[in-house]
Amino acid sequence: MVGVDIVGAGPAGLATALEIVQRNTREQVWWLNQAMPCAVTVYDEKEKIGEPQRCAGGVGLWMAGRVGFEPPPNTIVANVRRVTIYAPNGKYWEMKGMNYGYVLDRTKLEQIWAEQVQNLGGLIIQKRIVKEDIACSVHVGNVVVGADGPNSVVRQFLTQQDYLYLQNKQLQPLGQDMHIGVQKTIMMDYYPQDLIEVYFGEKVAPKGYAWIFPCGNGMVRIGLGVPVELGSQAGALLERFIARHVVEYEAKCSIAKQIPTARMPKKGVYGNVVLVGDALPATDPLTGGGICQAIMTGKAAAEAIVYGDLECYDSLIAWLRKENHRRYRMKTVICSLKDQDFNDLIETMRSFHLKSSSIGKELRRGVVHLIRKKPRLIGKFFKAL
Repeated sequence: MVGVDIVGAGPAGLATALEIVQRNTREQVWWLNQAMPCAVTVYDEKEKIGEPQRCAGGVGLWMAGRVGFEPPPNTIVANVRRVTIYAPNGKYWEMKGMNYGYVLDRTKLEQIWAEQVQNLGGLIIQKRIVKEDIACSVHVGNVVVGADGPNSVVRQFLTQQDYLYLQNKQLQPLGQDMHIGVQKTIMMDYYPQDLIEVYFGEKVAPKGYAWIFPCGNGMVRIGLGVPVELGSQAGALLERFIARHVVEYEAKCSIAKQIPTARMPKKGVYGNVVLVGDALPATDPLTGGGICQAIMTGKAAAEAIVYGDLECYDSLIAWLRKENHRRYRMKTVICSLKDQDFNDLIETMRSFHLKSSSIGKELRRGVVHLIRKKPRLIGKFFKAL
């Protein structure tokens, strides 16, 4: 029996745990197919699973399909059929006519998964900070899964150790590849429940963007993200952005969190320690979205653990790493744009037809199209990359 200690009960940690306990149940004749039964324990510092909700809850349909994620119907608070992207000058480009994705009640999703994990034999221990316990788990031979976000104590543990298996595999600090996200949930009962809006501009969210996501019952999640060095301005920028849309409001929920927008590292396995989700980090550098990436890395980690071959984890997520690096390059370009460049980009995107339901892919097409129309930007983009 393999001991698996998972630190963090967010989407990444619960996806890892659920996949393992489901495989334990399905593969009762494990000795015939080389799968190993695992004793799963999930540790989380929060008092309640999923509370408070830590993100806007957006899930793109393309990425959800790619990772095999079908959210339980009762966790979907909005189906997104329109995406409107605003330039600093107020002009916009609208994607419509397709199903682009969902907005989720992430709290409910995590609570459902936690209950399933426990029903299938997994143990969840809450209100537990495990910093002192990680070394013990590693030394007794348990597999440790770091699923505890961008400030992962598991990741910190690895960078402080001098194990032989870390030679030539040192984890790189996230440094400036980090954004600060701030968000409030407010009443805006006139807001369409099938629409998400994205706003660019140096006065709105410099080197980031602002958003409005519907979340059911006449409520919206309204927020923005900016680079960590501008984090002290985030609160004031958000208040200014909200004031553009509502005169008075009462926030039902307010959050602030760090969002890694870094390039995904080449290694996610260090001895018997595996990093998943934001702790890796696997977050989309372009949008800051991380739910599907967390699920994918969690499932891959579970498969590697169950079949006793942790080193295969990195090959299982190779496609995700390739996509991450592509989107990191796009993030670098987007962050280099000035307001007039964004105005030109949106004007350019208004003139061509959609080819996919992926917002990231369509933005990439738009940038390529913009370069063709505005050769002066070629040097800027090459410098950014």
